[in-house]
Amino acid sequence: MSQAAAASKEHPTPASAAKDSGKPKIVVLGSGWAGYSFARHLDYKKFDVHLVSPRNHYLFTPLLPSTTVGTLEFRAIQEPARSIKGVHYYQAEATELDPATKQIKCKEAFTGMEFMVPYDKLVLAMGATTNTFGVPGVDPKNHVYFLKQLTDARMIRNRLVECFERASTPFCSAAEQTRLLSFVIVGGGPTSVEFAAELHDFVRGDAKRLYPDVADKVSVTLVEASHQILGTFDSALVKYTMNLFQKRHVNILTDNSVVGVKDHKVLLADGNSIPYGLVVWSTGIKPVDFTAKLEIEKVRGRITVDERLRVPALEGVYAMGDCAAGKDKALAPLAQVADQQGRYLAAALNRGHEEPFKYVHLGSMAQVGDYQAIVDWHGTRVKHGSLNGLLAWAIWRSAYWTKTVVRC
Repeated sequence: MSQAAAASKEHPTPASAAKDSGKPKIVVLGSGWAGYSFARHLDYKKFDVHLVSPRNHYLFTPLLPSTTVGTLEFRAIQEPARSIKGVHYYQAEATELDPATKQIKCKEAFTGMEFMVPYDKLVLAMGATTNTFGVPGVDPKNHVYFLKQLTDARMIRNRLVECFERASTPFCSAAEQTRLLSFVIVGGGPTSVEFAAELHDFVRGDAKRLYPDVADKVSVTLVEASHQILGTFDSALVKYTMNLFQKRHVNILTDNSVVGVKDHKVLLADGNSIPYGLVVWSTGIKPVDFTAKLEIEKVRGRITVDERLRVPALEGVYAMGDCAAGKDKALAPLAQVADQQGRYLAAALNRGHEEPFKYVHLGSMAQVGDYQAIVDWHGTRVKHGSLNGLLAWAIWRSAYWTKTVVRC
C-alpha cells in the first residue's frame, strides 16, 4: 500500500469532495494562468470541479511590477478563486499523489491539517517557483525579494518606502543614504526590465515630490548573467531599451552574475560588490516541490505531456502551464501559453473532442517607462516585426490594462 493510500485512512476527506454528485470529479491543482483559465471555462454542469491552491486568487502577472510602486493597486490584478462559478475551492497545498487510488493528499494552509481529495480526472497546473540557483543570502530577511506573487510586490513596496524614509532622517549619514537608495535588480528578463522602468517613473515623479532632498541619490543597477537583457526579444528592441536605460543612468551589468548576498552587499562573480537597500530577484524558474517529487518522466524538471496535454504515465491526469512540457517541443513558460492550454483542455473535456493542442504565439510586450514600450511580433501573423516608443506603449496599455480583473 502506498503512503497516500495509508494516509487516506488517517486523514479526512472534505464533505464537498466526498459527496457523490453523479458527475465526473475533476481536481485542479493551481490557481495560476493555466489552472484558473481551465476552471473558469470548464462546464460545471457536466463536471464536479475542485480547485486546490495555497494562493486563493488568480493573478494577472504581466502587471505585477506596476503594483510595486503604486501605479496600480493590488486589487486591480487579482481575482478570487472562489469567484469561479460551480467550483469547490480549498486553500491548501498538494503534497502527494496516489494514482493507484486516484487521490491527492493536501495540507491545509492555516492549520497544516492533512486531508485527501479523490478525483476521476486530475489537472496539474502548479506552475513554478523562482530559482535562486543556490546563491547564499537570497532571503527576504536580507531585503532580497522575488517578484512573482502579490506578497512579493507588497514587500517590495514597503521596503522601497522604508528606504526613502530612512534616508530622509536628519541622522542618516551620506554613505548610508547612498546604500539605502541603491536598488539592485538581478535578472534581465521582461519582469526585471519592467520593474526598473516602474522604479524610474516612481523616482522621477513621486520620489522627487515627496523626498526632494534625497531623490537625486538613487542608483539602479541591473545584473544579467548572459550577454544581453531581454534575451527573447528582437535585437533592435534590446538595443532601444539599453539606450533608453543608459540615458536614465540605469547601470546594466551583463556577462556577470550574483554569487552571494552578505552584509548589505551584492557580491558579483567578477569580484566586485554593490551596497544596496533593496534587491529584486527575478532570474528564472524551477519546479515546485510537488512537481520535483513526482517520479515520472520530465523534460528539464517539467512534467512530460503528449500533444493533448495528457501525462502518459498517469491515467486521467493532465498537466499544463509552467510545470509541463512536450517531449518533442517544450513551449516557453509564458502566461499566454498557460492561458491557451487551460482554454484548450476545458473545451476538449466539455466537447469530448481529441484534437491536439496548437499554440498560437501572440507576440511579446514590455513597458520600459516614461510612456514607452516595446512590442515584438516576430513569430506571429503581424507583418510588422517590432515596434517601440509611445505607440507601442499605447498597444501595451490597451492589451493589458483593459484586462485588469478589477478596476481601480
